[in-house]
Amino acid sequence: MIQFTQQKGFVQLIIIVALLVIILSLLGVSLRALFANELLKENFGFIGEWLRWFWNGYLGMPFRLFYEGFVKPFWERFLDALRNGVSFERPTGLAAPPPLPAGKSR
Repeated sequence: MIQFTQQKGFVQLIIIVALLVIILSLLGVSLRALFANELLKENFGFIGEWLRWFWNGYLGMPFRLFYEGFVKPFWERFLDALRNGVSFERPTGLAAPPPLPAGKSR
């Protein structure tokens, strides 16, 4: 079932790209001219440099600390449990919890 949804998503991506190319063509936009434009390359280069500076100067360290301190330890435990075949389901051999006294709810 998982393969079906992944294939379906890939087909949708191909259809979306094809529709974007058709729409740009109808609007008279040449993709070759668009990607050959030096000003466009320069502007995207500037944005890329600015994002790299912003990440390295401000956002990188807090995200790295959060990942190393919280995400990575839990993710590694989860992967170890999957590799070792640990079941996350409730064992079938356990007895049901005792009934509550009358008039009380859980």
